[in-house]
Amino acid sequence: MTSKLSPRPVVAVVGTTGVGKSQLAVSLARSLKETDDIRKAVILSADSMQLYKGLDVITNKVTEEEKGGVEHWGLDVVQPGEGGSWELGRWCKEAERKMESLPDFTLPIICGGTHYFIQHFLFPPKELSFDRPRDQQEARASNPLATRWTPPGPCPPTPASMSPELRRLLDTFWTTEASFPEADSAAAESVGTSPCSRPTITNNHELLCLWQVLDCIDPDEAKRWHWKDGRKVRRGIERWWERGGRKVEPQTFTMRGATEGRQARTLLFWVYESMDSLKPRLDGRVDRMVANGLLREIEELRQIAIHLYGSAQNTDHSEGIFQAIGQCNVGTELTAGYKEFANLHLPQEHPETDKQFQTMLDRMKVSTHQYAKSQIKWIKKQLLPAVKEARDLGGDVHLYVVPGGPAGEAIARTVLDGKTLPDPQTTGHPNASLLTQSLFQVTGRIPDTAERQILNARRVCDVCSEPGNPYSVKAAEWQEHLKSRIHRREEWIEEQRRKGLAKKAARSNLRENGSITEANQA
Repeated sequence: MTSKLSPRPVVAVVGTTGVGKSQLAVSLARSLKETDDIRKAVILSADSMQLYKGLDVITNKVTEEEKGGVEHWGLDVVQPGEGGSWELGRWCKEAERKMESLPDFTLPIICGGTHYFIQHFLFPPKELSFDRPRDQQEARASNPLATRWTPPGPCPPTPASMSPELRRLLDTFWTTEASFPEADSAAAESVGTSPCSRPTITNNHELLCLWQVLDCIDPDEAKRWHWKDGRKVRRGIERWWERGGRKVEPQTFTMRGATEGRQARTLLFWVYESMDSLKPRLDGRVDRMVANGLLREIEELRQIAIHLYGSAQNTDHSEGIFQAIGQCNVGTELTAGYKEFANLHLPQEHPETDKQFQTMLDRMKVSTHQYAKSQIKWIKKQLLPAVKEARDLGGDVHLYVVPGGPAGEAIARTVLDGKTLPDPQTTGHPNASLLTQSLFQVTGRIPDTAERQILNARRVCDVCSEPGNPYSVKAAEWQEHLKSRIHRREEWIEEQRRKGLAKKAARSNLRENGSITEANQA
């Protein structure tokens, strides 16, 4: 690469799991020559699970051989359950620190499947919370059972309309003995109290109560989440408290390097394969994971959880590596496992002979397909609009879609080496123009960050809701929902119910009038 850019460029590699992102990043790093202005590269791993030491099979880490002698940052950084919480803000802060420490001749290549890490690092929202309070981090680092979040100060003022029951929940939701309102009817069995740092709520009544708290104190934030998305609802309440109850303005982002009055060139490579060709590769990778010791690492992770938290029941499944394991009942014992293998008893000499093993393996493959689809959806719905918004703001941002394997690596090297960048719609993957058409719209515009928050809001359909089970619909899909078979059926049922009540009331009036007439005649 011979072009001189100021400041140095940033390269990011995105794409689905198993598509070949790491191979592309390593290939780009190794293609740099000693005679170039940028003659070395460091790969910054943007993977929320590969941060944790060990468990290489579960987290699909690159091997030493696959690293090809290229320095990788962001792998094996912290022990599971220790070192505090490595969430979005902290990763961005540490990645920024690493990038600032690199010599000017070193190219940072950000690569990973946790796309919201990459997006928020390249296009950071102005109100991104970069870290937890230091005292809470230190407490969590020394004691995994310490409460994960505690209020930073007195509770901000709440609406006068807030019920006493919800106010009590607001005052206690962060503790291990949260005071939930009583259910009006028989609800799902409660998870009970637990010494876990953030007990996982699973029954609908408690999830709904928590969402109702957020809806009362911050309706705009509540509209962003399904009421069953307890982790994000809880974090919404925490952010409201941290802001002192102030209303937050719709988020916009700042361009990296803008504070210095200059813009870094940002090159994004989207490694893309269609799901039809990717599925067999993903299935093969799952089989290799099992052959390479996946079940052994599942048992190891279970033991780590028991060592840190005292028992499987106390494990915080909303934090760190433990998000990768599920929890379920095996007989009378609550245990943990890797997602679909949660019900598998381990250790056992030949787990593949377990009657549930094949079903679990097949389910894991399906879940991997679904995860890959969700990653593609994120790129299309979140990352591409952020790239478009950055370009509209004058950012020197370019995105290329490339196939996996050697062909994609050759294309990416051509782009990286060029003084004049090629046309991204005609360079790379055969479907590049179709996949990135939103970036090049001449008429109309795609929503910016603030508008996407509004479009992603949700509404509750009263017609389709049941007591204790609101029917939540994305606002963007509201009109489609109104035309759906489910909604029309519920409307018909509601109409029949109203007609039935009207007829009942009419008969009651007739009987009452008849009784009055007979009494008058008597």
